[in-house]
Amino acid sequence: MPHHDEPTEGDLLRVELAAYGHHAFPGGEGGMSYLIMAAHPCAPDDEDAAYSLPHVLLYAGERADRPASQHREPWSAHLHDATGDYLTTLVDGAPAGLDAAADAARCAREVADQLARRFGTAPPAPPRAQAGS
Repeated sequence: MPHHDEPTEGDLLRVELAAYGHHAFPGGEGGMSYLIMAAHPCAPDDEDAAYSLPHVLLYAGERADRPASQHREPWSAHLHDATGDYLTTLVDGAPAGLDAAADAARCAREVADQLARRFGTAPPAPPRAQAGS
């Protein structure tokens, strides 16, 4: 089995989401891998909450665990209720030519903005934006 030191697409998105105060967890089913996170900004920060409350499933095609250098499909984010039923798409598609890091940053920003609007909260500015203040 090859040894990979390279971060996955999911690793990059998890870091970007954490900058907005959202914590995503890796998941998978039927050969697909994805990230899952609780939808409400005030939800408990644990994996059980992500599955038992309204949540967001984040996909990079079928493989969120693909090495970042093999980024091919943009991230999308889909809101589900507490039972797992699909409610709506929060983020879908991206400008052409984004690498894995830029696409992860784009998706995290859009997810944070969409959830803030939906739940009436203000998304925190990511640390990079605060550094120059």
